Amino acid sequence: MKTRILVPLLAVAALIGAPSAASAAPVPPSIPADLTTTDIAVPTRDGTILSGTVVAPRTTSGPLPGLVLVSGSGTGKRSGLTPEAIAFARQGIAVLSYDKRPLDQPVYSTLADDVVSAVGVLRRQPGVRPDAVGLWGISEGGWVMPLAASRSPEIAFLVLASAPALSPVRVQNWNMRNKLAAAGVTGALAETLSTRFYRLADDAGLFAEAGYDTRPALAAVTQPVLAVYGSADTQVPATESAAVLRATIRTPLTVRVLPGAGHTLRVLDETGMYTNELYPGYPEMVGAYVRSVAAGTVPAPRVDPSPAQSATSVALSPSAWWESWPAQLTVLAVLLTGFLAYPVIALIRRLRRGTVAAGWVRRRSAPVAVAVAVPVTVPARVLAAVGAAAVTGFVAYFVLVADSADWKGISPGPMLAGRPVFWLALQAAALVVVITTAMTIHAWRTAAGDRLRLGFLITAGALFLPWSLYWGLLLP
Repeated sequence: MKTRILVPLLAVAALIGAPSAASAAPVPPSIPADLTTTDIAVPTRDGTILSGTVVAPRTTSGPLPGLVLVSGSGTGKRSGLTPEAIAFARQGIAVLSYDKRPLDQPVYSTLADDVVSAVGVLRRQPGVRPDAVGLWGISEGGWVMPLAASRSPEIAFLVLASAPALSPVRVQNWNMRNKLAAAGVTGALAETLSTRFYRLADDAGLFAEAGYDTRPALAAVTQPVLAVYGSADTQVPATESAAVLRATIRTPLTVRVLPGAGHTLRVLDETGMYTNELYPGYPEMVGAYVRSVAAGTVPAPRVDPSPAQSATSVALSPSAWWESWPAQLTVLAVLLTGFLAYPVIALIRRLRRGTVAAGWVRRRSAPVAVAVAVPVTVPARVLAAVGAAAVTGFVAYFVLVADSADWKGISPGPMLAGRPVFWLALQAAALVVVITTAMTIHAWRTAAGDRLRLGFLITAGALFLPWSLYWGLLLP
């Protein structure tokens, strides 16, 4: 019920979940001739069948170590991981990628069970060493893989790529702040589109696994772990995540940082779009680690110097009752009702006067008395019009900007002095609402009639003040 009410308002579908570029992915490359492919089925714990493909070297000298690829957020089709499958298979590894279970919102426990099932399938494939099958996963996979590893001793190792070790809502808030900063947005709007937005989405139950704590699963991992981060990642706080891994994982941990690499750990083209080419040295790094573990020699723990973060992530506090989605939805309804009631009532009265006048002409013998309304004050008219425009404009702008966000950034529109022009217009409208509310209160105190209609309008104007302060319309 909450989703049906709030998704059209907030367009959270474009933002919820860990960062993913699946919607903008380049066309997957063809499998080269030096590799083989085998299509397989992955039967899961609950009976769902997931389609998968094993990519392996065509020429081998013996059983190969195995690697199950775990997708990031989004639909997670195995075709999106074809570049990784090819690159890792060329390192002498049998690589299984599979279509992620279709879920409206991710459930990490269920996805982890699917990973365990995929490991079982790969271990049974001909030419694969069953004692040397591990996991590789990117982004959201960093929340899923430790759960799977803690549930299955058959998993030999973990390779965490751009893995977030903080809660999803905290990571996504940090991600959004980076997008806004890159777009040049400063001031109250940055707080509105990041912290305010995600706290409301979390309160409405629209952010799956929002407060998920990674530490229990990480502490339960018994396998050796390789974690790889890009120093230019703006979607996951690499330094903070690596610190959580170091403080939590008790098994041999290697943390590597690829200088200049972004979140996908792939090469970007001249437009900033990621390509099918993995970052230089990355496939070899993973291949060397997997081969070493498969040979029975776990690499000694190593931690590269942490990359610099432009900002530190912030833990979001739960919403107070007045910040909750029911309270915010109620306030919107009251505001719009109060502002729109003023002209609507005036229109109804005008129509009634016209109807009465026409009837009086037809029946001159039975004239009808018509009440004369108190003249509408100019401040009240301005308050009703600008108040309704400010509220609807804020909601529309909020939705449009939120919907513009993707893995590359966000589009707030034309900018002026660190503020979007449309946002400045909304702030000017909010100031007009406050001023005309005060003027209308004076008119209401001295008006001889029509106090009820003015009372509705003043109620909306008075409520607009704390509402607009909360959402940043009256803040710099």
